[in-house]
Amino acid sequence: MTDVSKLAAFTGYYSMNVAPGAFLSIDTVEARSISPIQETTIISINVSMDGKSAATYLFGGGATFDDVTLNVPGKLTLKFTREYSDGHLVTFSGTIGGVNVNGETYYNPVPLSAFIGDYYDAQTSKLALSIKSDSEVLFDFSIFSTPGELKQVSSFNYIPAMFVLTFSGGSGSSGGFNPQPGAFTLMLGTASKNGLACSIQGGGTPKFAVSILPFP
Repeated sequence: MTDVSKLAAFTGYYSMNVAPGAFLSIDTVEARSISPIQETTIISINVSMDGKSAATYLFGGGATFDDVTLNVPGKLTLKFTREYSDGHLVTFSGTIGGVNVNGETYYNPVPLSAFIGDYYDAQTSKLALSIKSDSEVLFDFSIFSTPGELKQVSSFNYIPAMFVLTFSGGSGSSGGFNPQPGAFTLMLGTASKNGLACSIQGGGTPKFAVSILPFP
């Protein structure tokens, strides 16, 4: 397992003790492409020591994480402990810019595979989305005009801390690997007795899709 994969497991928002609103966040974007097949994980580390402004460090260029200690040379050294306590899932302690800090988070990243299933447009009852795995997504690209058939999404980004999927174009039309957010934004979640849910944005009034119909 690479340092990037290890750190991705600690994705989340950590409140810190140094000032009201102070935080450290580990933000992860998983970029996937099927043609050519590529998988890239991009991590940024965001630090606010005063709750009013923040600095961002991309994980790379000498930064390391050994499953316990995160080190960004000249910026921070933090030791993470995964242990449940009063709702907190992970804590850390160490130094940022020479200042002693500690923090904690309620967050845990959720993989795209947690949302595997078929999603039906709540208005038309037509199949709008099918998530097959962490790397395979099918989508009706004409959902905002005349609903059609599902096509393979050739490249997409997934943000595991927000359960958000972004992509653009149809099968083969995005030009392969595209690490930038696309024209469609899908916000994943659940909807009580209707099972899995997805808010689809990208063309007019957002669509809402669920895995169990009818929807109220």
